[in-house]
Amino acid sequence: MKILNEPKAIRLKIMDFLSRREHSSKEIFQKMSPRVEFKEMLEDSIDQLIQDGLISNERFAESYFQSRKNRGYGPLRIKNELKQKGVSEGLFYTIQEGTDWPSYALKALEKKINGKYPDGMKEVLKLKNFLNYRGFNFQDIDKAFSMLERE
Repeated sequence: MKILNEPKAIRLKIMDFLSRREHSSKEIFQKMSPRVEFKEMLEDSIDQLIQDGLISNERFAESYFQSRKNRGYGPLRIKNELKQKGVSEGLFYTIQEGTDWPSYALKALEKKINGKYPDGMKEVLKLKNFLNYRGFNFQDIDKAFSMLERE
């Protein structure tokens, strides 16, 4: 791995990462740190790209949120993952506002059971644990199960 020691090379490498998908500023810093000789130069490059509108934690958070939500993950898990990637909780709450989490929990549940309704309490508990692991809170899980029973 080549160590970068000039701003232009650092900027080009960051742009290379950004061309593939959105990244948070923290992600970029973590990916680039081992590749850069001077951390101050990296920080300056990141700040410049933020000012230029090329790195946006808001855009990254929205993109990541949509992706994870559509893959069957709940608010608790997505919020923690975004926090680890340097996105504030406040931004998460703004993005997820108005999301119908019970219906997303129901979609994840239906995909998991694949048309075969759980027989006993043991299976129901297993499925509830699955949804909890996926990051749904208990109210959303209960609503999803009551919606499943009505179908």
